[in-house]
Amino acid sequence: MNINISLQSEIPTYEQIKMQIKAQILSGDLSPDAPLVSMRQLARDLRVSVITTTRAYGDLEAEGLIYTVQGRGSFVKGDSEIVRRQYIHAIDDSLKAAVEKGKAAGLDLAQLKNRLEEIYHEQCH
Repeated sequence: MNINISLQSEIPTYEQIKMQIKAQILSGDLSPDAPLVSMRQLARDLRVSVITTTRAYGDLEAEGLIYTVQGRGSFVKGDSEIVRRQYIHAIDDSLKAAVEKGKAAGLDLAQLKNRLEEIYHEQCH
């Protein structure tokens, strides 16, 4: 599991951790039932508090991407493809709304694509 955080980012540290683990699960880099690094170990590795990693793992569990077994640790849920499809459906809904608002604002497809790319790059850095 490869996670890089930026202390200069406006995105909270727990959110950066959550987003990167989520991306690795949804891309298939982390396979179903794969064990995750313990929250304490991840906190040590990233030099953050255990509270930070606990919140990230808690959010991932609430979103249905991981599960925790008391005394054994946290693991990737086996049905992450279902969650991935739900995310894609939500993305489609958001993009439809963005297209409608873009049209109302007089933007053409190229301008909408440029806005999407700008926002994407802002979120990734």
